[in-house]
Amino acid sequence: MKQTEMNTSVMRALVWSGVVLIVAMLVAQGWLMGFIPPPAPSLSAKELAQIFIERQDGIRLGTLIQCICWSFWNTWAIAITMFIRKMERGMPVLTYASIANIGGGYVFFILIPMTWAVIAFRAESLDPATIQIMNDWVWFDFLFTWPPFALWMVIIAVAIFNDHNLPTVFPRWAAFFNLWCALLIFPAGLIVFFKTGPFAYNGLISFWFAFFVFFGWMVVMTVLTLRTISAEERRLSLATQHSGRPAALPA
Repeated sequence: MKQTEMNTSVMRALVWSGVVLIVAMLVAQGWLMGFIPPPAPSLSAKELAQIFIERQDGIRLGTLIQCICWSFWNTWAIAITMFIRKMERGMPVLTYASIANIGGGYVFFILIPMTWAVIAFRAESLDPATIQIMNDWVWFDFLFTWPPFALWMVIIAVAIFNDHNLPTVFPRWAAFFNLWCALLIFPAGLIVFFKTGPFAYNGLISFWFAFFVFFGWMVVMTVLTLRTISAEERRLSLATQHSGRPAALPA
């Protein structure tokens, strides 16, 4: 990626779309749907079905908002990927790997509101056992699919460690931060073994801890990327000033 090809306004918009995603997800899933924290996996099928019936309208609206705003995962992530390309020399292997992981992650994300929307669409007539299975599916989709996201964090870290730019695009500590986050979201994978306690999909570690690690990582990477865009803007300005072009004459 050449410096002269960067549209910093567009890049900023892409990065801020990630903030919109986080806010929309909290409003839709937390306030409208009441699914932060998740319904306990130990609930009976009838108890869970009643939740979907009582919150039917809120769930419908919340899933519509989520279905729209989860698309911002792609726009947010592609801004970081553009800087991964800037950090790479030669064949952009890490860039391609990033795009593959971003696209794969979006598939998992979009299935979350789609599944809840299908449940809410016929909540009053669906078999409670079916609702229970579908709801379990959503939370496994939300948490158990952690590996591609952890892998992308590792890819970002590798790109930072191998950055040939001076100054570097991202600070070196950001690589270690990404590696730690990749490790710390691992407990999300333990939900398959527990229906109660801290490792259940509504538990302190497998949900709350992994939730804050992941979305905290998004916030930190958003701030770092916005700072990087500002630094790129300053370099572009200096390059223009020293390009030898004569200043425009006043009218």
